[in-house]
Amino acid sequence: MIESSLLPLGPLLDFGFKLGVFLTALAALIFVHELGHFLVARKVGVTVEKFSLGFGPKIFGVRRNHTDFIISAIPLGGYVKMKGEDPGEQLHDSAGSFSTAPVNHRLAIAFAGPAFNILFALGIYIVVYLNGVPALTTTVGSVKDLSPAQVAGLRTNDRIIEIDGAAVNFWNQLQDIVHKNPGKRMEFVVERDSTQILNLSITPITEEITNLLGDKENVGLIGITPLVRDISYIKEGGQADLAGLKVGDRILAVDGTPIRGWASLKKAAIDKPGQELVFRILRDGVVQEVLLTPKPRTIKDENGNDIEIGALGLGISGEMGLEQYGLMGAVIRAFKETGRLIYLIGLTIKKMIFGSVPAESIGGPILIFQIYGEQAKQGFNELIRLTALLSVNLGLLNLLPIPVLDGGHIFFFLIELIKGKPVSQKNRERAQQVGFFMLISLMVFAFYNDIMRIIA
Repeated sequence: MIESSLLPLGPLLDFGFKLGVFLTALAALIFVHELGHFLVARKVGVTVEKFSLGFGPKIFGVRRNHTDFIISAIPLGGYVKMKGEDPGEQLHDSAGSFSTAPVNHRLAIAFAGPAFNILFALGIYIVVYLNGVPALTTTVGSVKDLSPAQVAGLRTNDRIIEIDGAAVNFWNQLQDIVHKNPGKRMEFVVERDSTQILNLSITPITEEITNLLGDKENVGLIGITPLVRDISYIKEGGQADLAGLKVGDRILAVDGTPIRGWASLKKAAIDKPGQELVFRILRDGVVQEVLLTPKPRTIKDENGNDIEIGALGLGISGEMGLEQYGLMGAVIRAFKETGRLIYLIGLTIKKMIFGSVPAESIGGPILIFQIYGEQAKQGFNELIRLTALLSVNLGLLNLLPIPVLDGGHIFFFLIELIKGKPVSQKNRERAQQVGFFMLISLMVFAFYNDIMRIIA
């Protein structure tokens, strides 16, 4: 007889929760994708024989309107099986057949899956911005020496509330305005100590920066960073967790160095792997000191060289406000965010193809599972936004012109439109074999990367 007290229920429940969240989100992404194929196929008169969530043996299924709706055993994909989809399939009646449908109908069916994924992300963002999403406010953290901001008189803890007559509530708005206006003299309205309102003239200088994708670009900068020092995330079993730090703690200083953002935290702690450091924190109105030793970890720098950093196992944030809009504002903001994701993910895919992004950064289901588990702890808002990002990612990846993916089918149909006749079955079969090999190789490589991250 096994005593229940010996069973590690905590980790099991945590794993079960993460797995449930991951599978639910994955099922939603797959369902939306296949729903696109299904609805457009029905719309143009093509008979859908099967609609499956998952691959492999059937677990459960019902039949409605000549379609078998199935849940299958392997939850890492799905498919829609249409009548006559296989060119070699023998049909007694070609009515409703995919292969005999006009090429523009087949093109629409293939494109519908990725399109629905992108529309799904758009819908998520509309709901997110209607409900409101936490966003970093414009409270200034550090001010660079001799920068335009310092010369104009801007200080730490100042809050920027207006630029050139336009209200500025969030740091992303502030950053966007400044980046786009190098060399332009602008009028800043600043709140200081919650009592003073100041008018400062600041002219952003042009500087070259490295963006999130590692590309160089010239932008306007005034030499400020946001005030970011509140612990918003603690990695279970990480150095911060072992030291006793908690979510909600405010890091005031590390070994006497004031902390006003990631830059100061990097200099004071992340760049000191293996050194015991004194973290001065504010918890529930009481100043405390905690000893923490950053864990040495080797990573690649922007040039691909190995460097050692100190892993802290925490995330920090600044003062947050609620970015919320009415219906029209939410729709406009959702279009902007979805467009931004399409651009960034598309550029990332391009860089991966041409080797600009390290192959080690490619992740698979295990990495996605881990990320979902962490985001679930951050709250529903973060979880649903991650789902939107992955939905756009799934849609764009499926548009790649690789046989067996939607993009491969679209490529063949475009050739058919141009030539006036379909690609031969022999050539399609060869291309699909190559595409299948490429897809399996990529999946194996992604699994390998996931496993190496775990055991590293």
